[in-house]
Amino acid sequence: MLTSYRFFNTKYIEGVGTFQDAGTLENNPIGTALSEVEAIFPLCEEPDFVVSLGTGGPRSDGTSLDTSGHRGIVKDGFIPRSFRAFWETTRGERAWKALTGSGWTKSSGKFHRLDIEFNGPEPRLDDADSIPDLRSRVLEDSFIPKVIDNIARCAVASLFYFELDSIPKYIKENYIGTGRILCVLRKGDPAYSALFDQLSRASAVFYIDDHQLPGFIDDKSSSDHDGNFQKRVNLAVSAKFSICLQEGDSEPCNISWSPLTIRRLVSAQGLDAHFGRADHLKKRPSESGLPAAKRRRISIVSKLTQQW
Repeated sequence: MLTSYRFFNTKYIEGVGTFQDAGTLENNPIGTALSEVEAIFPLCEEPDFVVSLGTGGPRSDGTSLDTSGHRGIVKDGFIPRSFRAFWETTRGERAWKALTGSGWTKSSGKFHRLDIEFNGPEPRLDDADSIPDLRSRVLEDSFIPKVIDNIARCAVASLFYFELDSIPKYIKENYIGTGRILCVLRKGDPAYSALFDQLSRASAVFYIDDHQLPGFIDDKSSSDHDGNFQKRVNLAVSAKFSICLQEGDSEPCNISWSPLTIRRLVSAQGLDAHFGRADHLKKRPSESGLPAAKRRRISIVSKLTQQW
């Protein structure tokens, strides 16, 4: 346990107490993060996208395991076996496989893992001399750029969200109504022009389920009177449906909150609050019918996009 003492030693904060690095308990906090998302956004069925960053590990096919030679008490005694078992529990890949194999992830294409594999044991945490080799491995890995491209497309698609104009009517097993696809970025924001220039070059289009919406993303009809993005949509969907953004020939990516349900949309926008908001004020169009948590989230995404 010497390694644990050296790299995961406790930290005392005066007046607060002593704290331990959680890496010894849960080195990949993906489960905790998803629990927080569920608590903050209870109406959101799942996150727009998830990125898990690994630090490398042995190959999963078992070729990196050393099975040669006699294993006596020094190599295979209780203490070394306990140490190896403890160290194995800190691997982030284990938590990731448990998550993606549990059936919790409902929609494909939203969960991404960036990691590399070693042919032998991974470098020690204090081995600074291995950094150039690690950097080369990442740059030469042909799989990582593909994952990054997918993450980028998910991030772009999550900048768009859908709003109902009113509660749809239920007619012959379909919900009939109208709505709008909107963008969290506003006209005048430097990131706004960069985003739509990129999407225009890629001839980006929207899909509702498997049906492409008419027109491209840069059509003049896709703007409101202030020049902000607004694409009108006529709905004829089931209780649950998806809205995706596709750039060129790439795989379509779900917009924010997609897959959507009529029930969650109506509840999130307060369309069923016939006597106004919970604070007894009337709903204002400028609020776009979004709850406070959603508006805070939009503000954060906008700031990140400006930096990007």
